[in-house]
Amino acid sequence: MLERKLPKNIQAFMTTCKKYNLRITPQRLTLYKKIITMSEHPTVDELFRNIQDELPTVSFDTVHRTLMTFARIGLLAVVEGQGSPRRYDPNLHPHHHLHCVHCGDIIDYYHRGYDDLKIPEVIHDKYKVLSQRVVINIICPDCQSSDETL
Repeated sequence: MLERKLPKNIQAFMTTCKKYNLRITPQRLTLYKKIITMSEHPTVDELFRNIQDELPTVSFDTVHRTLMTFARIGLLAVVEGQGSPRRYDPNLHPHHHLHCVHCGDIIDYYHRGYDDLKIPEVIHDKYKVLSQRVVINIICPDCQSSDETL
């Protein structure tokens, strides 16, 4: 019997789960499929609300723990934040972020020059660098047009 060919990202998901001896449950697979289709950087609460139709019995805690596990094994990244709930990024390709300091939106930004920034040797001497990302704090166009931000 021929196995149906799975999309690359689902194959990578399954391979990564097996590598870390993580069972591939319907909840984990559904959460992964949902988050990789999202263009924004969702919070646990946003993702929890977004999957209620597909997984009506899943708990908030399960969603939270699953996302933390996905981040730990490299299936997604935790996005830097400033006092807001933790947000997740399914985009693991090199990119940077524009962060609106008023509404909290995080926008992916691609710039080759930022990808090639050299980390100072003094940092390499003292720390183990896992990744690097430039975050530019901005006021987005929507917030600029709002009277509250002026």
